[in-house]
Amino acid sequence: MDSPTSSEQLTNYSELIRTLLSKIEVLVNDNNADEAQPFLGTLNTELKQWCESSEGPSAEQLELIQLRINTILVNANSAKNESSKAIIKHKKSGKAIKAYKASR
Repeated sequence: MDSPTSSEQLTNYSELIRTLLSKIEVLVNDNNADEAQPFLGTLNTELKQWCESSEGPSAEQLELIQLRINTILVNANSAKNESSKAIIKHKKSGKAIKAYKASR
C-alpha cells in the first residue's frame, strides 16, 4: 500500500479538522456542549499533529480554524447565558409562588 503524499496528508488533516469542528458545532447548537468534550480533545491532538507535520497548515488555514472555533464559542456562551437566565427566572418564580402560598 502506498503511503500518502504530503498533499494527501494536508487534505486528510484539513478534512478531519473540518469534520471535528462540524460535530462540535452541531452539539453546541443542539445544547449538548458537554458531549463535545471528546471531540475537543481529538481536535486538539489532530491540530497539534498537523502543525508538527512536515506539511503543516498555512497561516490562513489556522486563521480560518480559529475563526470557526471562536464562532462556536460565541454560540456556546450565548446558549449558556440563556440557560442561566432561564434558571434564575425559574428560581424567582418558585420563590414568588412559595411567598404567595405562605401569605394565604
